[in-house]
Amino acid sequence: MMNVLILRILVLPFMVLALTFHEFAHAWTAYRLGDPTAKAYGRLSLNPLVHIDWLGLIMIVLVGFGWAKPVPVDPSRFRNPPLHMAIVAAAGPISNLLLALVGVFIYRITVFTAPSLLPIVDTFVWLNVILAVFNMIPLPPLDGWRVLQGINPSLYWNYDLEHKLQYVLLGLILLSILLPTFDILGMIIFPIAKFIYTSLFALLGM
Repeated sequence: MMNVLILRILVLPFMVLALTFHEFAHAWTAYRLGDPTAKAYGRLSLNPLVHIDWLGLIMIVLVGFGWAKPVPVDPSRFRNPPLHMAIVAAAGPISNLLLALVGVFIYRITVFTAPSLLPIVDTFVWLNVILAVFNMIPLPPLDGWRVLQGINPSLYWNYDLEHKLQYVLLGLILLSILLPTFDILGMIIFPIAKFIYTSLFALLGM
């Protein structure tokens, strides 16, 4: 257990970086689409301190699952709320995939310059891929749900369904923490993440 806690603490800077870029991407995309709310709240920034939720950070260390502060978005500012909310939502996971791709590029350089750092760079790539895949699960309040609403706008107005599905996600998270043998989320996330991870390295000829 102690080794797991130490490992989580060691990778915490990577999580902070990944979460910061993720939330900044939401804020920047919303601003570009006409909603200045995030900018007004000081969230259009790469400063980790404006995005990090300290309780979420502590939970990452304690149970391996946490969160950042959600970026405030006012859908009424958009011309097409379901579609533009979907674009804003997708920007977060896309930013993490871009970070992962940068990590793969750094990995390629590190192979020749500092091989001892390869496990660190590899961890950075993997965490960003995991974060992107997890957030694209089509359950509220994850980004994947907003993307699904953009594809099927009728879901955008179904608040009752959204409320109920939040409990489904919460149940799956608790199940993965309390009963790792029945980690349904892991069964979904890790095969997809592994495919993306492998594809990114293949993309750069590694």
